[in-house]
Amino acid sequence: MFEPVDETASELPPLAVVVVNWNGRSELEDCLRSLRDATYPRLRVLMVDNGSRDDSVEWTRENHPEVEILETGENLRWAGGNNVALRRLQAEDFEGPILLLNNDTVVPQGSLERLVGAMMQEPDAWAATPRICYHHDPALAWYDGGRIGHWSGWVRHDGIRRISGKLPSGTRWVEYGTGCALLIRPRVLRSVGLLDESYYFYGEDADYSLRIRAAGGRILHVPRALVLHKVSATVGAHTPGKVRLRSQSHIRLLRQHWPASRWPLLAVSQFAYLGGHAAFHLWQGRLETALSVLLGAIDELRPDRH
Repeated sequence: MFEPVDETASELPPLAVVVVNWNGRSELEDCLRSLRDATYPRLRVLMVDNGSRDDSVEWTRENHPEVEILETGENLRWAGGNNVALRRLQAEDFEGPILLLNNDTVVPQGSLERLVGAMMQEPDAWAATPRICYHHDPALAWYDGGRIGHWSGWVRHDGIRRISGKLPSGTRWVEYGTGCALLIRPRVLRSVGLLDESYYFYGEDADYSLRIRAAGGRILHVPRALVLHKVSATVGAHTPGKVRLRSQSHIRLLRQHWPASRWPLLAVSQFAYLGGHAAFHLWQGRLETALSVLLGAIDELRPDRH
């Protein structure tokens, strides 16, 4: 636990915010407005459009001329889209922190200052995360730090669905930073590199967190900085496709980061993890979704995938 941060104690560095978008015109309005109204000095916003077929690009040009638009022409997904902006910032030798931010979020005023200020005061912090609450119910937390089980392999959010006012407010070190709102220093790009685009969907942020920690960095959680998230606004909460991709990426994460010596215990914990998720969807009457939990894991374990 650290002392409360005084974000006005020193001059804040320039900040770049990267927002990846794919047919998210309806979400961009709230997100970009909150960034436009932010009080952070020297703020730069880059929107990476992944080949949207709606009017996202045209609308942004007309309503937010301050936003830099990078058009990919195709859906490079979350990791690929972010990497486009990260490469641009690297090429320009941008030396400020970079915030990877979902397009289905809203950033209240003052949050960027608190987040960046806290990270800049902790030299060991290579990355930082805000507290993230549900947009439809800001009193409930969605992410208040994250954990990755050393032996179990379980990746989870702390504080999820708990009343945010009853959660600890002090900054602390965490094991996992969600890609919904992940602040990184430029040294992360130099030491760790770009996001792994081989993750088709999900798992990229957990992989990045593990790579940051393996390189000697730490991840700071700053509850006094707040982001509101319209959870699953783009993909849907319990669609079979989403669940299958999540299971597939989860097994890929384990294969990449857990040594063979841990797999006997890991197999037991993952059987419980995946079985519990499948049972939950069955109990809710979602048979196809329940099957997708298992099929995603089987997809990743197929010998021809490696």
